[in-house]
Formats: sequence, structure tokens, C-alpha cells
Amino acid sequence: MPASQAVLCAALAAGVLLGPAPAQARFGKREAASQQGTSRPSSQAQTSRGGGAREHPASAIGRERPPRRDDAPRRRRSRVRRRPPGAVVTAAVMGASRPGYAAVAATPRWRREPEDTAPLQVRLGVQGDLLGEGGAMGLFMAMDGRTLGLDARLTGMALPATDGSDATDRITLMSAHASAALWAAERGRLRLEAGVASAHGPSIIFVGPSFGASLEACIGPSPVDLEARVQAVPFPHRQVDAQAGLAVHVGSLHLRGGWRALYLNDAGHTNGEEQVERLTGPYVGLGLTF
Repeated sequence: MPASQAVLCAALAAGVLLGPAPAQARFGKREAASQQGTSRPSSQAQTSRGGGAREHPASAIGRERPPRRDDAPRRRRSRVRRRPPGAVVTAAVMGASRPGYAAVAATPRWRREPEDTAPLQVRLGVQGDLLGEGGAMGLFMAMDGRTLGLDARLTGMALPATDGSDATDRITLMSAHASAALWAAERGRLRLEAGVASAHGPSIIFVGPSFGASLEACIGPSPVDLEARVQAVPFPHRQVDAQAGLAVHVGSLHLRGGWRALYLNDAGHTNGEEQVERLTGPYVGLGLTF
């Protein structure tokens, strides 16, 4: 072989060995591609040195290439190159500038529907009442979900004795209700309540079923709410507790005020004669909502 042809073949072989690997090799096929790339030139070089029966496939421009061997499909697959990331990004930017593309791209193919649940709301409060010639102090705690909730209340009253002495009679009212909302929205809630209630008198304790209803509704766009509540115990004693007022929201803080009316009747269980209390008066309160 002439020296010029030997130098040309050596340069072509070095270019094949040292040249960049196909783009597909960077995606997990580096070892297989390198083995194919290194094995073929060596066999071809041996063939060319053995007698020149076949020309090197990397011939000069204009020469006719030899027919493909049986491994041509594999070489064709190895030469398939994927677009670099820069071309994909450029195509996406050019496509985004077309009219109507933004409207299509902004619409997701799949959208997660919001869960049909509501966060639990907790309300705590303290209330002071001026009932007739006595006074009362109350505490309440309530929890509301989407439709169901719980309500617990405690009221302690101090009333002057009816025998003309300077003594004070103390009565404690307690109730625990489960509630169900007939109407629940961002601007209000209407509940029906049912549970158990007790009345602790100076010499007797009553425990019976209790039923109630409560309403909270916003007044226009203002931070003022209308509040109303009524509770009734049919037996063994008779009790009706009703109040209505307004509440002003200052963040999570509620300032409340209104009027309360309370009716208590022991139904003659204490000394054989009915003892009735009819108490009315204003109330003020402070509450927090979480």
C-alpha cells in the first residue's frame, strides 16, 4: 500500500475512534455503543492490511461505497439521534408565541377536584348576664364541621333568696348538644341541636333531654353578625333559654351583646308546688374562633 494511502487510512481510523459517540450513548447505552464502535474499525483495518480485498467504508468523497453488511440495521439504529434539549426548549418557546397557544397550554388535561370536606371550626367564649336582681356567668365551647358539630355550655347563676334573707341561691345549668346544620354557607349557619341538659338547684338536681336551634348570619358586607339561640327541656323540669344579639368580628375575636330570657319550672318535684323563675336581662360576651 502506498504511504499516502496508509496515512489517510490511519487518520480516518483515529477520527472514528476519537470522535464523539452517538447522542443515544449518553442515555444509558455507552458501553454497547463503544464496543460496536471499537470492534469494527479494528477488523476493517486487519482486512485492509491482509490484502486489500475490501475498501475501507470511510472512502474519499465521490467514490462508490460498498454494499451494507448484515449489521446495517443495527448501525442505522445506533445513528438515530435525538434532538438536544436546547432544540426542544427553542421549539416550545416558538410555539408559545403563536396565537391561541397560550389558551390551549393554560388548560390542564387533568384537574384535581377539591375534596368534599370542610376544616373544623372551634369557637370558645365567655358571657356575663344581668338577670333580674341576680347575675350569671357562662362558658361555652362549640365545634362545627361541614354539617355536624358539638356544643357544650355551662352557666352559673347567683340569685337572691326568696325568703327575705340576705342569703344567695346558686343555680347551675349545663348542656351538651350534637348539632346538624340545615344551612351552612360562608355568610351564616342554621343549626338544629339535641342532647342532654341538667339543672343543679340548692336542694335538687334535674337531668333531662334537651333540644335547641341556633342561627348566625352576616349583616351585609359589614363585620357584624346576627346571633340567636333557643334551648328547651320538656321534662323532668321545664326550661326555656332564649337569647338574641349582635356580634362584631375583629379578626378571630368576637365581641357579643344582646338580650337573654330564661324560664325555669321545677314542676313540683322539690316540695310539691311549682317554683317558677322568669329572668330576663342583657348580656355581653367575648369569643374566639379558630
